[in-house]
Amino acid sequence: MGAKNGQQDFNGSRGRALATCVLHVLIVAALAATREDLDAALDHKEDAVRDFKASLESAARDINAGTFDNSTCEMYSACSAELRDPFCHFNYGNTRGCGCNEGRTIDARNSVIKTSPNLNASSYSVKRTACEANHINANLTRLYDSMIELGDAKWLFYGSKDGVLINFPGIVWDEDIDENTCGTTYDARIRPWFMTGATGPKNVILILDTSGSMSSYNRIDVLKRAAKAVLDATTFADFIGIVEFNNDARTYEGLTTLARAMPEFKEVLGGFIDGFNTAGSTNMRKGFERAFKLVDDSNEKNYATGCHTTYVLVTDGVWDSDPTSTITERQKTHSDEHFFVVGLGGGVDKQDLKDLSCKTGAIYTQTNDDDEESGLKRSMISFYKYYALVKTLRKVEGYSWSEPYESIPSIWGPMTTVVAPVYDKSREPWHMMGVAGVDATVCDLLQNKVPNATGSTRTQRGCTCRETYTYNGDTFSGCTTTNWPVPWCATSGNCGSCNTESVEGGCWDDCEPEGKDGVLQEELLTRASAWCEPASLDVCALEALRLSVGKSKCGSNEINFEYASCTDADIANYSWAIDGPQDPGSATYTLKSVQSSLKGTKYDMNADECECDDTMQPTCACAAIEEMMKRKETCSGGDCTPLHMGLFLGILIPCLFCFGFICNKIRRMYLNRARERSQVQTNIFVQPQP
Repeated sequence: MGAKNGQQDFNGSRGRALATCVLHVLIVAALAATREDLDAALDHKEDAVRDFKASLESAARDINAGTFDNSTCEMYSACSAELRDPFCHFNYGNTRGCGCNEGRTIDARNSVIKTSPNLNASSYSVKRTACEANHINANLTRLYDSMIELGDAKWLFYGSKDGVLINFPGIVWDEDIDENTCGTTYDARIRPWFMTGATGPKNVILILDTSGSMSSYNRIDVLKRAAKAVLDATTFADFIGIVEFNNDARTYEGLTTLARAMPEFKEVLGGFIDGFNTAGSTNMRKGFERAFKLVDDSNEKNYATGCHTTYVLVTDGVWDSDPTSTITERQKTHSDEHFFVVGLGGGVDKQDLKDLSCKTGAIYTQTNDDDEESGLKRSMISFYKYYALVKTLRKVEGYSWSEPYESIPSIWGPMTTVVAPVYDKSREPWHMMGVAGVDATVCDLLQNKVPNATGSTRTQRGCTCRETYTYNGDTFSGCTTTNWPVPWCATSGNCGSCNTESVEGGCWDDCEPEGKDGVLQEELLTRASAWCEPASLDVCALEALRLSVGKSKCGSNEINFEYASCTDADIANYSWAIDGPQDPGSATYTLKSVQSSLKGTKYDMNADECECDDTMQPTCACAAIEEMMKRKETCSGGDCTPLHMGLFLGILIPCLFCFGFICNKIRRMYLNRARERSQVQTNIFVQPQP
């Protein structure tokens, strides 16, 4: 009874304070965010991930020194019906287990570990990640508490090189907590945030075989899934292009340049891929020639990352024209281009594709007809390992940011994540252990930290948009998103990307960002694209990569690739950089897990029947979620706007209530309530999908 009365007192105080807060709206509305505010907010998150990264690297040193036994590494699985120190936290949305009015059950003092049998991670690997989590627990708690003081504590997470995840605060992953089915498709290594931290900005060109032979064993459907898996692993720091080939080669809508890998454009390209049909012969040479021209035209028009270029061939290996000489001739004048070959199906001509890979320095992986999912995952992992090794050998530190994305569950609306590579520095060369990330809520940044757009009518490269122009026979004025992932316009004079026949005047450019969400995206993109160095690996590193992805070495010399010169010691050295420490014995380890139903317990996470709590931090979250739901309804009709477009208007009015001195008092009352309840056991949360 006393606790209940106390809650009523709290609600009354909160209501009076919120009413008082309204009186400050006109004053607060005059306070405009500045570029310095945005820089400070993003820098704060970067400081947090730097601290997180340093703690993990320190943990690796301690573990290598011998602090590695089951008694010091006990950690809860994310697929468990209980947490070590659970309580209902009002800041993580309402769920049934917390009565739809007390939040969700989390553990704000301990991490959880997410793994699954599908990762094929060894007991040693899971145990090592658990030990690392245990070592850094006090520091994560401190980091989390410091961010609570600023009202922006969300998820902190780390993905290992084997796909095992550390998540803080601790959560229960899903209503289905069976260890064999709980989140089995989740692999941190192929998530965009992990790819961002491990690989950096790049051009990605998919060269996709749609010849008649691809109809065998339904391989065209496997190709579609493989191609979309590559797209899903790209981020807005990347540029992408698709070349479909059989008798001839084509690009999407006849595009002559690459395009930025924005989420909405990837959806469009996914639809293009879904429409593939099989027919004709396999002119693989034409496929590569079209891909090379696409890259050259993009570079000429200054519309590419200016960084590494990656070609991904997906085929069943039955070709009419061998592309080897076309590729090797290209390599004489283009050094920072890299090749991956994905062979589809058990009947693939492995030897021809392996020979192609050895002669061109490509990394070859294969999917079998009865092992499609694992094969596609191996292909994606080889992609990450290649660039991760480049970063490792060059000892690249620093941060990158993801584009705004929808987390699961959608507690706060769109999120963005700052990430950093984490290294084992105990010996030379270093080894990339994984990637650490810290989340930020987009609506909070838009509400408090992002300055208004300048309102300039000029383009990204300082060009001037034509008042009216034609594109493919249609007339436009101002900026358009037709056939393009970002707003663009035809430009006056010889400015921007020129020699484009379909655009009146031949020149065009991306428009400057519009609104606050455009300003935020531009800043995140600038930070995501900051690192770029030439990427090249010597032949011994390539041999070690082939072994790491489960293929054999090339062994014998090829023109420009003297594989026979590699000693076992050379390859072992690179293998350490790729795969890190291995089990010295036969490690056994089991995460702590309680297997029972969540229904009717304080861990019951059914949130659909609960209303969004508009007092949780940030207070704009409920409006952001509502805006996102509206977008989903729009998308179902085929007219998708970007995930964060319209978000500012959708949250403007609710956001005003979070400003001012009185509102700050309210936040501190929330914090006190959370701390007082930290001893009370309660409910749960589902996969954050970082």
